[in-house]
Amino acid sequence: MGRFFILLTPNPGARKGGVMSQQDSFERIVARLHDAALNDVHWSEAARLINEASQMKSNALAISDRRHQPRPELFFFRLIVGSEHRDDLERAHLRDFLLYDESIPRVKKLCRGEPAPTADLYTDHEKKTSRTYEVVRGPARQQNGLSLYMDGPVGSHIVWALGDSIAPGGWGSEQLKMVSGLQPHVRQFVRVLRAVTDAEALGSSLADLLDNERFGVIHLDERGRVLEANDLATDLLRQGDGLFDRDGFLAARRREENTELQQVVACATSPLSARLAGGSMTVQRTSRRARLVVHVNPVARSQWYVRSRRVAALVLVVDPDRPARVDPGLVEEALGLTPAEARLAVMLATGHSVPAIAAMTQRTEGTVRWHMKQIFRKQRVSRQTDLVRRVLSLDGFPGSEHRVPSRKV
Repeated sequence: MGRFFILLTPNPGARKGGVMSQQDSFERIVARLHDAALNDVHWSEAARLINEASQMKSNALAISDRRHQPRPELFFFRLIVGSEHRDDLERAHLRDFLLYDESIPRVKKLCRGEPAPTADLYTDHEKKTSRTYEVVRGPARQQNGLSLYMDGPVGSHIVWALGDSIAPGGWGSEQLKMVSGLQPHVRQFVRVLRAVTDAEALGSSLADLLDNERFGVIHLDERGRVLEANDLATDLLRQGDGLFDRDGFLAARRREENTELQQVVACATSPLSARLAGGSMTVQRTSRRARLVVHVNPVARSQWYVRSRRVAALVLVVDPDRPARVDPGLVEEALGLTPAEARLAVMLATGHSVPAIAAMTQRTEGTVRWHMKQIFRKQRVSRQTDLVRRVLSLDGFPGSEHRVPSRKV
C-alpha cells in the first residue's frame, strides 16, 4: 500500500439567486462523508447532497472485495435516487441481476477515475434486451449517467455510478468539476469505512472506539495534540516503532513521513478553517514488520466534546502484523475445551511458544505440553498449525472482542 495524502479541493464556482454556493455544498458533503466513514447510515445524506450539488438524479456506490475468489463479494452497496434510499432496487439487483449485469466486466476496464457514459457499457442490442439495463438502470435513473471506477483499499474495487443529469443540455463542465473534486474524498471515506468495519467498530461513538482492541485509536485536539488513546495505540507509541509521542504530539520516526503526517493532521484539525480534510498514509517501522496504516478523520464540530474533552480529529492506526485476538470463552464454547485449555489454545494461536506459555501461566513446560496433547486429542488434530488455524478461524465471530479500559497518553 503506497502512501497518499488528500487535500480538500472544492469547486470555486457558485450558484446565483441566494442558493447555497457550490463551495458550501462541497464542504457540507465532505463533512458528511467524514461522519459516514464511522457510521454508514450517514452515507444516504451525503449521497443526497451529492445528487443536489451535482445536479443529477441519483448515485450508487458499490465496493467489492476481490480477496474473495473466484467471485468477489460486495462489501458495501447503496443506491440513492433523489433523496430516497432505494433499498428495494438494491435487493433486486443483488438477488436477481448482479451475476448477469453485462456492464460489470466492462466497468473494470475503464480508466481509473475517469467518468464514462453508463450507456457505453452496454451494446445497442443489450439496451433493448438486457433486464439489468431496463429493470435496474431505468428506475435508478442511470441510463444516461456516468460510471467511475477506482481502486480501493485492501484489494477492493470502488464503482461509483452517477445518475442522469438534470442540468439543461446534460452533463456539463461544472458538474464534472464537482465530481472530480469529490473523488478523493469518496475514496478516503471508503478507506476509513473499511478499517472501521474490519475492526467491528461501525457505528461506535468516539468514546466507545477507545475500547476497541482491533486497531489503535487516538483522539487529537484542534492543535493536533494527543488527548487520549486506547491500549493498542498507547503500546505502539511507547514502542516508538514508526510512530511515537513527541511532547504530546503524534510524530513519525522518518523525517519525510513525519512531514507528511503533520500535514495530514493539520488539514484534519485546523480550527481556523471550516474546510477540513481527512487523509491516510503508511508509516515505515524501524523493524522489518509491515508498515503501519494511519487514517486521520476530522470530527464534526457538533461532536467535538467527548468525556468533557474537545476532540477535533480521530486517528486510526492499523497494524497489519498484529495477531488476531480471540476470546478464550468463545474458543471454550465453540471447540468444547475447558477454560484452562481454551486459554492455552489462544496463547498458542497468537504466537506464544510453549516455554513462554509456561512462564506466563506459572506452569511447567511438561504440564503445558500435556494440556496441549489433550487439546489435540479433543480436536482430532496432530499438528500445532492445525490447531492454530482452527482457533484463528473464530476471530471476528460474535463475542470474540474483549473490552478493556482506555488509557490516557
